[in-house]
Amino acid sequence: MAGDAGALLDALVRKGILTDQEAEDLRADLSRDSQEFVIASTSAGKSTNSIGLNGRIQLQYAGLGSDQNIPGVNQMFMRRIYFGMNAGIGADWTANFLYDFAGGGFDKAFVQWKGYLGDEAIALDFGLRKVNFGYEETTSSGSLKAIERSPVTRYFVEPNNGRRLGAGSYRVGAFLDGGSSDVRKGKATGLFYGAALTTQTRTDTFGDGSADGIKYSGNGSGALNSTAMWANVGYSLINPGSKLMVGAAYGFLPDVGGAGNTNFGKGYDISEYSVYFDFTSGAFNLAGEYLSATVDNALAGGTKDAKPSGYWIQPSFAVNEKLELVARYSQVDADGRNIRASDGIRSAPAVRTGQELEEVYLGLNYFIVNQDVKLQVGYINGKLSNGGSEKVDGVRSQLQVNF
Repeated sequence: MAGDAGALLDALVRKGILTDQEAEDLRADLSRDSQEFVIASTSAGKSTNSIGLNGRIQLQYAGLGSDQNIPGVNQMFMRRIYFGMNAGIGADWTANFLYDFAGGGFDKAFVQWKGYLGDEAIALDFGLRKVNFGYEETTSSGSLKAIERSPVTRYFVEPNNGRRLGAGSYRVGAFLDGGSSDVRKGKATGLFYGAALTTQTRTDTFGDGSADGIKYSGNGSGALNSTAMWANVGYSLINPGSKLMVGAAYGFLPDVGGAGNTNFGKGYDISEYSVYFDFTSGAFNLAGEYLSATVDNALAGGTKDAKPSGYWIQPSFAVNEKLELVARYSQVDADGRNIRASDGIRSAPAVRTGQELEEVYLGLNYFIVNQDVKLQVGYINGKLSNGGSEKVDGVRSQLQVNF
């Protein structure tokens, strides 16, 4: 309405009926009334005061081969097709959801309250989101320097397939994040921390939570009725020309340990730990993380614990505003629980099973429009050992658009 009335207001000013200031005041009133009309017409909640839409599209190519006599991968595919919304409700509440049409599931769906406990800034989230475990895992997929997360991160947090731990990533629960948003994002100096009580595995809907939940393996089995616990703490230090973030995280997941993924609900737990750092000085960045876990009664017929561990380290250098060079080395030791190349290297062809997996990634990122339009290309070399032996190598590329 403000735009439609612009010509009329200009004419009234020219004729001397309105002053310039009076016309500007009318434009502001019309704009405000228009915004209130749109919100009232599109929202069922009368306290809604803002609505924002966002999305992400990632197109990938994977060309990976194995030194074994098996077919390689030579495919283009939609890695992510995100569409989401956030709505401000009153002064302190927001509702957030993000759906991945490529993956067929929610990336997040929660309500948040932001406020203060005394002088301390805190946020409380209720719903589905990632737990604060694994620095690389909690880094947005739109900001990853090496296109995909490292083998050790994937082995620890992605769904339990009998080898991977499935001990992180998405959960439904109640989440506390302490410290200002800027501190938690590494944009200001200060202490940050968090805690959460969640489901043991990912559960999205009432069907997943029923006695015969069908969406995710093991969920709703009647064996998963305990509560997982999470905690993290970190410190961010910002100096002129440099910044450093360090942190640690812990997760305790009851009844999801044991051998493979068929021993849920038998009292076998998983305890896991993470320590990480992220240092930037000028155009240079170095980040890394070490992860370890104890999986109760996972070996020797259920009489011995497995203690998988691993790390990743990633240097990068911004050549200029458009071009960034990236390298990453990752190593994971399954300690008897077994691992395949495909458990750690996404899209990798794999036929052998071993205990150790290494990966080297060398790549470049070209920022067409900052992080919002970005092209990434990387070379991958992976090696499986200690048991089965297999080598995987090839290239991966990705075009990303954020809006």
